[in-house]
Amino acid sequence: MKRDKYLYLILLIGLVLKIYLTPYGTFGWDMKAWKEWGQGVYEVGFSRFYHVYGTDYLPGYIYVLWLLQKVHVSFPGIPVKTLFKLPANLTDLGIALAIFYTLLRITDYRKAFISSLAYFFNPAPISNSTLWGQVDSVNVLPLLISVSIALRGYFAGAVVLAIIGFMLKPLSIVIFPILGFLICRDIYIRRKESNIELRTLILGVKIIAASIITIDIINLPFIWDNFNKFLPFDILMQPIYFTYLRFVDSYNTYLFTSANAFNFWSFIHGLWVSDQLTFLNVTFQRWGTIIFASIYALILYSLVKYESLKKQNDIKEFSYFIFQAVTLVFLALFLFVTRAHERHLLPAIIFFTMLAFHSRLNWFLYATVSLC
Repeated sequence: MKRDKYLYLILLIGLVLKIYLTPYGTFGWDMKAWKEWGQGVYEVGFSRFYHVYGTDYLPGYIYVLWLLQKVHVSFPGIPVKTLFKLPANLTDLGIALAIFYTLLRITDYRKAFISSLAYFFNPAPISNSTLWGQVDSVNVLPLLISVSIALRGYFAGAVVLAIIGFMLKPLSIVIFPILGFLICRDIYIRRKESNIELRTLILGVKIIAASIITIDIINLPFIWDNFNKFLPFDILMQPIYFTYLRFVDSYNTYLFTSANAFNFWSFIHGLWVSDQLTFLNVTFQRWGTIIFASIYALILYSLVKYESLKKQNDIKEFSYFIFQAVTLVFLALFLFVTRAHERHLLPAIIFFTMLAFHSRLNWFLYATVSLC
């Protein structure tokens, strides 16, 4: 614990420096949107917000903007840019701490210490969160914790955190197959234990119930005036349907191969090209989905193959492979799925930090991807 204080001190100094930099490098268009949406939900309330304001965001970050607006009204002396960039800067701090404590279970203290600082002072989150004012790290913190606790067998909590991440940023949906693999692996390992069928059933009920409750709690304030509150089925299902509608609306906002992301599509056709153009009578959008799904299937197959070939249950080595799989998933998402923004590379960088300690080559690749 005494050693940890040096990490806390360095991170605290780093956070102060980041806050000092927040007036600079702001992307004005999105900052204007944060302020408008925050003021909007504060004035019209949750249930009317989506009727009055056009936004492609799911409800998760709208709560954050509502809270920021309340703070702004109560403490108008706080600079607006500093305030509205604070969530991303704080989650970057949380990610650095999550990296540290997760890696302590996988590697030694020195590597965990260096990896934590390598992310917090990485130019990618500094430029994205501190300067530009984007919020792409906000949803990754619950995803990182979700994978970490799933590796320790806390599956219901892991799914809840993944849902929260999804409600903050829809691209978080790609984490669910990895969680599904971890759940199935745990059931398979315990298949010979007594009452395994009953315990599996109870686990399934807990996960489903926790998922529905989480979705309902997040969504109900936004649809409270639009459904029959006296029908239990409506209370359960309308928030799920609302989530689906918001996801579709978010996904269909940018109908382009690449929205400034220097990925496969920008190399082939350039930026801001319609992803409804076709190759062999298949749209670019569908080609991107097919390529990504194929890579994801190969990643899952590799995990299953690893499980079948390993001779002993080495949780440290297995954890490394899981974080490697998640990194590759987010990297493939950025490279091949259409409608990607340049900042959608950040989740891959965050999970890549969990691997950098493993070899000098990893450190080199990590630095290269971060600079990109």
